Amino acid sequence: MPDTRCPRCGGPLGERPARSRLTTDREVFICTTCGTEEAVREAQGQAPVPFGEWPLTT
Repeated sequence: MPDTRCPRCGGPLGERPARSRLTTDREVFICTTCGTEEAVREAQGQAPVPFGEWPLTT
């Protein structure tokens, strides 16, 4: 079971967390808002926000 806070923004994960695109096996759970942002960044050819710039650590 993942932690209840999103490590990317600090907000609640919610009932249906997303999996971050930063790892190949996508084992890091993030909230749906952050998951959507990662998908949009990827679609626009932008680099993902690196772990070091996330406010919390996994």
